[in-house]
Amino acid sequence: MRTKEEINRQILGLEAMKTWLPKYSAFGTNNHKNIDAQIDILNGTDIDDMEEGDWENEDEDNDAYQEAEIAQYWLDFEPNPTQETDAPGDLFETR
Repeated sequence: MRTKEEINRQILGLEAMKTWLPKYSAFGTNNHKNIDAQIDILNGTDIDDMEEGDWENEDEDNDAYQEAEIAQYWLDFEPNPTQETDAPGDLFETR
């Protein structure tokens, strides 16, 4: 389980990304919606309550859901001492 400090660091980093990342990518992906989905998970939204969207056509809701899954994995990650598995890094990028 992640500490409140670790979670807050991720939220601040994701919010900072929205200041320099264009709302839409060159491919039409809604970057800000995807970031908001990750922040929702970090703030306690249950992933089962999120709209999965159309995974076959990878619509905007599905893009956001996939990013929420990444945040959920980061949040739930527990190192296993019997396996060599790297912990997931930060959810955000810096400039």
